[in-house]
This record gives sequence, structure tokens and C-alpha cells, in this order.
Amino acid sequence: MQRITEEEFQKLVSIIPPYPGVAIFHMSDEGVQLPQMLDAYAREKGYIYHPVSADEGYIARLHEAGIGKARKITYKQQRFNQHARQYDYIYIEIDPFGLDNPQLFLKKIYAISKNAAKILFFVPKVRDGLEALEALLEKANFVAINPIDDMFEEAYVLSAQKMHGWGIYDM
Repeated sequence: MQRITEEEFQKLVSIIPPYPGVAIFHMSDEGVQLPQMLDAYAREKGYIYHPVSADEGYIARLHEAGIGKARKITYKQQRFNQHARQYDYIYIEIDPFGLDNPQLFLKKIYAISKNAAKILFFVPKVRDGLEALEALLEKANFVAINPIDDMFEEAYVLSAQKMHGWGIYDM
């Protein structure tokens, strides 16, 4: 996301409970403002924040912006996480339909999600229809799939959740 207001950011983080050690995974290929805000918020709250991208140039921009822990991934690697960490919140700003295998991508997201983890997809409002993404998430055994229309001016948010014991994937 290119631009985000403080009010929009507060709406986004309002869903995170004030418990220590919350782990946030953020996958994006554009925009430095949201990662900077999430990084500062995570440091202030004592949370774990891991921004990743497949775009090497974007990672360099994040490093220049002071987010040194941003790391490069590839969509073909077996797992997206490091050190077997699982995450409470996963923010995804990339289009899974632009990847070679969207279903495999979601299996990898499922694998790094803690039980009851919240996954938020940020979908630009210029793109039509969330139905295809909703169907893909359902097929990948995510539950509680809900669109959030009014959180951001530039993007729709599609929320989904991993539930304990639902849909075990072989990687």
C-alpha cells in the first residue's frame, strides 16, 4: 500500500490484542510507509515484526528506511518463515493470482500461521471482486473469511483465520 493515514493504521492495529510477544509477518512488494509504521508499533509494544518481499529492490528500500530486519524470500522456497516461527497476524499485500501456484502459496501461509492466526489480504480497490480470493482461501481451509470495506481508502481488506485442527497440509 502506497499511502496510509494514522487513522487507518489505528484501525488496522486495533485488532491486535495487547499481549506480549505477538508475531506479525508482513509480505509486500510496494510502499515503505506501512512497514515503517508496523515496525515502530511492534518495537513499542514488544511484538515481533518480520517484513518480507520477493523484490530485492524493495528490500533495499526498506533497509534504507531503517527496517534492517526486512528479508528477501522467493515464492518457490519451501517455507516463508525462519527458525520454524509461526505468526499470530499475517499481512499480505501481494496478489496470489499473480503467482505460478496460488494454492501452494496459501499452503505455505497456512504452515506459518499459529492456530487462530488472522490473515489479512490487502486488495487494491481498483481490482474487481474479492470472490475469487475468498474461494481460494476457503479451498485452502481458512475460515471466518470476511471482507472489510471501510478500513482503508486505497484497499479492501479480506480477513481469514486458521482454526485449530482444520485442514492439515502436507508440504
